[in-house]
Amino acid sequence: MNLLRIGAAVAGLLLAPLGFAQSYPSRPVALVVPFAAGGGTDIVARLLAERLREPLKGSVIVENRPGASAQIGNRYVIESAPDGHTLLVGTTSLINGPALFPKLPYDAEKQLRPVASLADLPIFLAVSTKHSVKTVREFIDMAKKSNNLNYASAGPGTSLHMASEWLKMNADFQATHIPFKGSAGAVVALAGGQVDFSMENLGPVAPMVQQNRVRLLAVASHERHPHVPDVPTLGQSGLPDVNLATWIFLMAPAATPDAVVSLLNKTVNEILARPEMKEKLLEQGFVGTGGSIEAMQKRLKDEAVLWGTVIRTAKITIE
Repeated sequence: MNLLRIGAAVAGLLLAPLGFAQSYPSRPVALVVPFAAGGGTDIVARLLAERLREPLKGSVIVENRPGASAQIGNRYVIESAPDGHTLLVGTTSLINGPALFPKLPYDAEKQLRPVASLADLPIFLAVSTKHSVKTVREFIDMAKKSNNLNYASAGPGTSLHMASEWLKMNADFQATHIPFKGSAGAVVALAGGQVDFSMENLGPVAPMVQQNRVRLLAVASHERHPHVPDVPTLGQSGLPDVNLATWIFLMAPAATPDAVVSLLNKTVNEILARPEMKEKLLEQGFVGTGGSIEAMQKRLKDEAVLWGTVIRTAKITIE
């Protein structure tokens, strides 16, 4: 009798997570975006939320909790119940946060767990057409000879800023950073020839490329971008084969049950595999990613090393 009771208890423990997953969700699922509405992360979150409702058979909403360089939204999710009903739509800023902000009020690596990789927003090396260079090699030669180029970014500590610093480190040239409050000002300065180059997303710079005021030399991804297939990758241009894209992904509080995380990963991957979803993302400049939780965990670690090295070497600080 005792053995039967013990066996029943063990079976109950083993089946408990499965039962939890079967009853999930039991209330609306919130995708928390730590940025204001209307930006790239918000767009991806809303595309996903709209398509999660049917397979999850429940309400999925997007909550914008901006502020303090995404720390407000990040902390909100970390302190939420670990039951899969509050998820973080994180970005590269979550990965490089510890290097940029040594006194963060949380430890994202320990207090969050990966759920699903959503999308990349590729970054391009763009130059002002006041320069005649048409390849990465010609650009590097010009940069080394000049030694006084300047470059624009959407602001200190952004992925675009750090991508330019990566380029300087790996191509071995010097250039002065001219930060702007967002990509709009940076692209206007690039198109007007006030700055020499920028590492920029395709969306903001595309109109200036069409007007022949800006030239794209390479994309900092492992593969060429479907919208501009004639633009080579940095790896194809003689630099290390690297992906410097702004990465968007889904995270959950660390104690969220494995069964729920597995269900979410499977469901999100199925959504990202739909041709219609791929096209919707591409319309906004994103490339859908997806993949296993294990692959996502590896990328999180690899990017922490990559961006941590760039931040320390370039002495990037946020005041």
